[in-house]
Amino acid sequence: MGVRVKSVVLLSNHKKIDNYSNTESMKTNKFYLMIAVIIASIGSVKAQQSGVNFGIKAGINYATLPTSFKEVKDKEGKAGYNVGVFARVGDALYFQPEVNYTSFKSEYTYDSKVYSPKFKQVNIPLMVGYKIINTEALNFRISAGPDLSYSLNKAAGPDKFDYKKFTAGGVVNAGVDIGSLTIDARYSRGLTKINKGLDEKTGIFNLSVGFKIF
Repeated sequence: MGVRVKSVVLLSNHKKIDNYSNTESMKTNKFYLMIAVIIASIGSVKAQQSGVNFGIKAGINYATLPTSFKEVKDKEGKAGYNVGVFARVGDALYFQPEVNYTSFKSEYTYDSKVYSPKFKQVNIPLMVGYKIINTEALNFRISAGPDLSYSLNKAAGPDKFDYKKFTAGGVVNAGVDIGSLTIDARYSRGLTKINKGLDEKTGIFNLSVGFKIF
């Protein structure tokens, strides 16, 4: 009888693990499909009109994991980096989707132990912007929009406090174009919790330099 009960429990746990794995796999597939659709859509728009620019960018960031959880102490931000590609559709009023690879980490103390979770993410900002100064030689622009992220690695944290793969937030950006050179400063704030148990969200400052390829 005891063996039968243990078998039922093990089977139930195995099914839960399978269901969790299938759910995560479906989310991952949907995320990559969204990236493919964005890239394909941008390519289609570029083929149909001339008011589209493509570019590459790279920069540094400074990340924190803001939380109201009092047991998390000695919170400290850390520097990281990002590289990516962007498109800009429109003129004075424009739409700018991006696909970025971002690496960042933070540090804090929980239960007298220091943790330094590291994150490697695919990041997709979808911004709408406006060029306050709009000339051929110089542009000054501001933009904002939703910001989606998917973690490629499993960040290490306290036991039973797992970090989520998918997060959503918002981003505000200010940028300058000098010819084909682009310079951007932005702040991205998580609106969903990256760690529900620790009540943590992401807060990332970013400075990047890019180049419009065409």
